[in-house]
Amino acid sequence: MEKMRIEDIVYGSEEIQEPVLVELISSGPVQRLKGLHQYGMPDEYYRRDKPNFSRYDHSIGVMILLKRLGANLEEQVAGLLHDVSHYTFSHVVDWMFGDPTKEDFQDRNHSPFIKNSVIPLILEYYKFDHQKVSSHHSFSLLDREIPNLCADRVDYALRELATDGISVRDFVDNLRNKEGRMVFGDIRIADTFAREFLRLNHDHWGGADARMRYSILSEVLKKAVTLGVLSVKDFLRTDYEVIALLRNSDDSFIQENLNLLREGFRVEEVSEGGILLPKKFRYVDPLVSSNGSVQRLSEISPDFSVFIEQEKEKATIKRRYVLCPVV
Repeated sequence: MEKMRIEDIVYGSEEIQEPVLVELISSGPVQRLKGLHQYGMPDEYYRRDKPNFSRYDHSIGVMILLKRLGANLEEQVAGLLHDVSHYTFSHVVDWMFGDPTKEDFQDRNHSPFIKNSVIPLILEYYKFDHQKVSSHHSFSLLDREIPNLCADRVDYALRELATDGISVRDFVDNLRNKEGRMVFGDIRIADTFAREFLRLNHDHWGGADARMRYSILSEVLKKAVTLGVLSVKDFLRTDYEVIALLRNSDDSFIQENLNLLREGFRVEEVSEGGILLPKKFRYVDPLVSSNGSVQRLSEISPDFSVFIEQEKEKATIKRRYVLCPVV
């Protein structure tokens, strides 16, 4: 198996030499991730002012970050595969089959997806246990509960900042591996990253426009399944393949709402009426290594402690929204 060189917007140039990683990257399940958009749908149905990237880009990034932090090969494999089980439109599916405040549908189906793919054959050849690799929650650098840093959480934030033209070099260079925990080595950099993460959550991931788009597309998908336009197996295709199936439908509800997503709209908060738009609240309270000890940013920064508590309180408020035409 030949080596592979990757040019990444976050980490720069990286040579992949390990045969198991090269073969997995080249496999059908991982290549499929090139057709899944990180923000849940293709650009023309999402937000045109913000560059998108694929689940493939993110998965490669997680693998590279783990490698840079000294994770063993098994954890790098788990990182590469951590998103391979995403259905079409990623977390939009949580609005159909799961809970938008948890976004855990993919996690619950991760192990069965891998088991029923070609991945176990590849892993077995290289002496890896697919069941262990499928349990990405058992790898401490790859995945940790909020508000901890982990390769998954850090990469998608860094990748979005980088695609927006913001330099992320200081963040990448300041990350450390302290006994299997991801930490920052500088309080100032940790504070900046944590606030940028909250900004992304407030302005984008948890923003009203993104949530409304998830709600609209999920209703389109529900209708398509009910009418037989889509089957559950179709959710194992790519975003554009499923969009094509939806576009070929003659159902007016499907077409009108796809056009609504394409043409755009405004979302306004209202005190009465409207609809609730639930969403998972994402934030980080990074560990910081300073003077020989490791502490949470909120423990050593009173300003950040107040800030994060205010953000948590805001996230508990149930808000109702209405769609308004673009003027």
